[in-house]
Amino acid sequence: MVGRRSAAAACWALLAAGSAWAYEPAVNYQLQCMGCHHADGAGDEGRVPSLRQTLVRFSTFEEGRDFVLRVPGVAQSTLSDEQLAALLNWMLRNLSDVPRPAGLRDYTAEEIGRTHRQPLPAVRETRARLLAHVAAAQDPQ
Repeated sequence: MVGRRSAAAACWALLAAGSAWAYEPAVNYQLQCMGCHHADGAGDEGRVPSLRQTLVRFSTFEEGRDFVLRVPGVAQSTLSDEQLAALLNWMLRNLSDVPRPAGLRDYTAEEIGRTHRQPLPAVRETRARLLAHVAAAQDPQ
């Protein structure tokens, strides 16, 4: 009986160790996002948008944050709200050519839970409108 308990304990330890990787944001990016957005977040022009110039900018205002949480990859993700928050925060820090502005708040599981399971019906149109908003906010006139 001791042998079976030891084997069961070893199995549980291996399962627990393996599941820890599932919560690692860099690994979740590789498994959930990299197939379309590529390793560096650059995407495919004309098909999959780059995250490098927009993710931080969109995350600075409410409508942009709502967009990020409702794009198909996030809205349809099987990751938990906590895992998505960790993933998005990792992406903000690691996949952007835009400096992170002071005061940019991290995504939280609570924020994600309120929004992300509601996919956007007009992703391209919404993104274009938000890009115009970002451009207008950057225009010094």
